[in-house]
Amino acid sequence: MPHAEDTTSVSQNPEPAFYRLNDVIRITALSRSSIYRRIAAGEFPAQTSLGGRAKGWRREALQAWIGDPSGFRPLTSCEVQQSTSGARVRRVAAP
Repeated sequence: MPHAEDTTSVSQNPEPAFYRLNDVIRITALSRSSIYRRIAAGEFPAQTSLGGRAKGWRREALQAWIGDPSGFRPLTSCEVQQSTSGARVRRVAAP
């Protein structure tokens, strides 16, 4: 007796919260050096520390840059606060 195929739809992988450098290069079609040059000039979102030596770009920041590359402005201030549970929380303000 043949097995019935599972006809339920397989959920696609959700969008990642962070993209690594190879993904950013593929998505933006910019070279590695162009990405870092634009970060230094304030024309591209900076990467975020993911722990250890790992770095990544936030999906929201990349989407904002893709939506309007010439109008992108980096975040201007970042304040680290302590939550009531003792965890460090970063508060970021846009320009």
